[in-house]
Amino acid sequence: MKIIILIIFLVLCYIFWQKQELKKFKVTNYSVTSAKLKAPVKLLLVSDYHCHPYGKGNERLIAAVKKERPDLILVPGDMIVSAYTDQYPVALAFFRELSKVAPVYFSNGNHESRVELPESQYYETYLAYRREVEKLGVRILNNQSEPVEVNGNILYLYGVDIPLSCYTKGKIVSLPEHYMEKVFAGKANKNEFTVLLAHNPMFSEDYAAWGADLIVSGHTHGGLIRIPYIGSIMSPQFELFPKYDAGQFQIGKSTAIVSRGLGTHTFHIRIFDRAELTVIHLQP
Repeated sequence: MKIIILIIFLVLCYIFWQKQELKKFKVTNYSVTSAKLKAPVKLLLVSDYHCHPYGKGNERLIAAVKKERPDLILVPGDMIVSAYTDQYPVALAFFRELSKVAPVYFSNGNHESRVELPESQYYETYLAYRREVEKLGVRILNNQSEPVEVNGNILYLYGVDIPLSCYTKGKIVSLPEHYMEKVFAGKANKNEFTVLLAHNPMFSEDYAAWGADLIVSGHTHGGLIRIPYIGSIMSPQFELFPKYDAGQFQIGKSTAIVSRGLGTHTFHIRIFDRAELTVIHLQP
């Protein structure tokens, strides 16, 4: 009987701990240097929000964004949970606050790509939501690029929207051959500093080979469950101990930064894997 009571107590403690953990996030800072830069640039990476507010009216997260005073805000997908259309206004409200702080650039995650298909039952609802996002001035870069002048630098921002087959669970699917070159009509701009918004970090080596100077990703949620000093146990594709799970990685001349994201869906757990708002300091 005592053992049963102890087990119940431990389970209740775990549930309480997880509920509290999902209310917390941290600010993580990374630094990237390049001879292509003339002056510092501060980027804010917001990934995998999934309509998960922090505090009443999302006030704690918005306050943290404002405190950082970034030059640009990059959102590499999954602001929503595709099927929860009643929560789309939460994502829209966050976009509205972000757009007041700095120019916002967005590219699809798998949740947006899924509902952008005309055959999706949520297609019309999503299109209405996306139109409202665009009205805020948010630049949507799905397989598109845009030069941006900031602090005397010219940054080339690219956003890649990969096939949904590349998100298949339980199976490792390669990025189609020469996919990056095909969607962007060639390699990345070599003369200016290039930033690629790419939701799925699994293909970071493909992105690096294409020529991105900086790759910003999310998708993994940090793996949800992490082992200290080792990393995440499993990727969303059910790959054990994935290489590009969270943090900063050097791939040849390219730097990849993978955010742990801000929200969750389906499995609402974070064990040794606190949500994060990511700040990237670009230095000449």
